[in-house]
Amino acid sequence: MKTISLSGIKAPNAAITVENVIRGAGDRSETLAFVISPGAEAGIDTVAKKYGYAVEKNAEGKNLQVRFVPGGKTLDEIDVTGDTCPGPAITVGNYLATMAVGDRVKVKSGCADAIEDIGMMIKATGSKVVEKGSAGNHHFLVAEKAVKVAPPAGAAVEKDKLLIVQSNGIGNAERAYATFIFSKVALSMGKKVTIFMLMDGVSIARRGTAAGVKHPAFDRLDRLMDEVVKAGAKIYVCELSAQFRGIKAADLAEGARLAGAATYLELLSDPTYTIANF
Repeated sequence: MKTISLSGIKAPNAAITVENVIRGAGDRSETLAFVISPGAEAGIDTVAKKYGYAVEKNAEGKNLQVRFVPGGKTLDEIDVTGDTCPGPAITVGNYLATMAVGDRVKVKSGCADAIEDIGMMIKATGSKVVEKGSAGNHHFLVAEKAVKVAPPAGAAVEKDKLLIVQSNGIGNAERAYATFIFSKVALSMGKKVTIFMLMDGVSIARRGTAAGVKHPAFDRLDRLMDEVVKAGAKIYVCELSAQFRGIKAADLAEGARLAGAATYLELLSDPTYTIANF
């Protein structure tokens, strides 16, 4: 895909420039992307229709990206319905590696959590999710291949988020309680909290299990967990660990959701997180 920046060019000159580019392109089987200033898109749709292109518009920073897709060209699709972690992320990751920068692919699955995990993987590669939604029994996203940009050398990183990795479960009540007590403290400090449960840690997330755990000095574990969820904490449950223990999405406590390896690895590699293990 060829990208042309027309930022700063006002209407109707932006549309006139777009038409001149198309006339000189020769090969009209290639998708073209024009980056234009907000308000300069007047006449663009008319040019696209004149030359047989479909138009896709997406925000790009303060500007607007207008993609001219050749008529009849359809978006490639990958259906990972029924695949289990880490299969979907690997399938889509391998496909992204074969794509040219700027190309797009639609990924769909019957599981919303699988789509979320794939979205995390796409972000980790430097590419981006430009659309996400559902249709019928399927959930989907549209990914655009991009090049990962490294942060400037010496750039300061603000650690404003806490990732708690819980791998012990109710077998170690002290660590189970620490998971949510530390979460409460972090939330009170204005930090964003994410809890990732894996291995035996997933037992905490099974509906009803935490209700049987009570520390003499604190409320019941399930009530403590519900409190941090309502305060804004996210709880991810490793899909593979859950499968090993016969735990399905319908078995999870309120606020907990299944997630795959891509989500876990992306969280671990995010420099804005402080990581605590329990």
